[in-house]
Amino acid sequence: MYSPVRMIKIFFAFGLFCLPTCLVSAQVYKSEIGYTELVAEKGGMLEDGSGIIVMQAEAPDSGNYMPNVGDAQFTGKTFIEGSGTSGALSHATSVGRNFYGNTSSMTPGITNITGYDANDYLINISGASTGRDPSATTAFDVGNHSYIGNGLTTAQADDLLERFDFVINRDNTVMVVGANNGSTSATPQLLAPSYNSITVGRSDGGHSQTLTSLYGDPRFAVEIVVPSAGATSFSTPVVSSAAALLRDAGSGTNFIQNEVIRATLFAGATKEEFGSWDRTTTRPLDAVFGFGELNILNSYHIFEGGEFNGSTSDPTTNIGDFGWDYGTFDGTNDLYYDFSIEPASFGELSAILSWNMEITDTDPGVGFSASRSLADLNLDLFDSSGSFMGTLLDSSNGTDYNNEHIYYQGLAAGDYTLRVSGDLATDFGLAWRLTSVPEPSSLVLLGLISLRLITTRRRRFSGIVGSASHKGQASGVSAFRRTT
Repeated sequence: MYSPVRMIKIFFAFGLFCLPTCLVSAQVYKSEIGYTELVAEKGGMLEDGSGIIVMQAEAPDSGNYMPNVGDAQFTGKTFIEGSGTSGALSHATSVGRNFYGNTSSMTPGITNITGYDANDYLINISGASTGRDPSATTAFDVGNHSYIGNGLTTAQADDLLERFDFVINRDNTVMVVGANNGSTSATPQLLAPSYNSITVGRSDGGHSQTLTSLYGDPRFAVEIVVPSAGATSFSTPVVSSAAALLRDAGSGTNFIQNEVIRATLFAGATKEEFGSWDRTTTRPLDAVFGFGELNILNSYHIFEGGEFNGSTSDPTTNIGDFGWDYGTFDGTNDLYYDFSIEPASFGELSAILSWNMEITDTDPGVGFSASRSLADLNLDLFDSSGSFMGTLLDSSNGTDYNNEHIYYQGLAAGDYTLRVSGDLATDFGLAWRLTSVPEPSSLVLLGLISLRLITTRRRRFSGIVGSASHKGQASGVSAFRRTT
């Protein structure tokens, strides 16, 4: 076992604090990610995160890590100091506004927030300082980590990432983490390379884009992007808020499983903002923009579509245009999902298969001795119009990721099948959205395409906070860097 983490320094990123423009920009991002339209669609009767228990870890400054509990955006909320007495930290306040602010977030109904000093959370609560199991703290529904960490050996970083993924899987928490700022910056050691969390970047591409170099196979870390106020620190809690909204909506169903919520957020993400977006059969996401830009409207429609169970043989019924499944692949029997495109229509399919890295503690109660197991699942799309699984149209069968993605445009009228296969038994979340529209004449089609290009050229933020950063010393043995 490596030397205790408390004996070394972890360097975390931090930069300029969020200016008041962040709250103004919040109203802009709500429109751009479909939230304003969703509220209007629901006549204001939309879940708001009520009853969702959340945590927020922050890189401290002079020992302070908590948001300003007296901020007007936090009226009526209960805050718990998870790492001891703390004063107000401006960065934490800005992050909290986007996560659970009364008017600045999508989830003002969140009222129970536990804050942590990132050093305490990673070193002590994770059990890394003693080599023992991670502490059995409150099983949070959603957690936000708007900081990055570096300065560790590969073994030390791997251990902390294993502990982080272990807790996510154990507690069924949706953990959302930030990438570093700067398109030329390296992907940080913590916490972006974790498998079971959601790693967030910026819609302008101003975030770390390199392949991870530790904890499993090299892969691109950023999975979803947000048009926020100029820094990953403030993009990250927007996704945390979206996850909390969805978890509230799915209360009492299988939808609350973190694999399903991840899949739903990723499947709902849009690509039209990025002319260069692409994926391959072995790389399920874009190297810069991940699965696309957060769109809570699409993701909520996926939730509303309901759960459809896969079949081990040719299904007798079709899935809906929007929907999801929380299932178990048994390691042997493939699962099938049928759908159809109506005559005189064409369709666009976005489907995500997501599962967890399984971390087993082989020495429970004594020391944390982790054993990793990552299933290799695959997602395939077939044209089944002539016969069941007649023609393979597309595959997502990478070996380096715990997500697979089919994004297929221009599906003609006919019958189709999604297939889930793999090599190991594991639980999974599957989410999809199918846009099926009447097939217009070629002249009208050209007009529609032109209109779409115009309407999807979204206005980006002006007057945003700069991404320049500097290093600052915190109390104790660590230096911290926040992802602003």
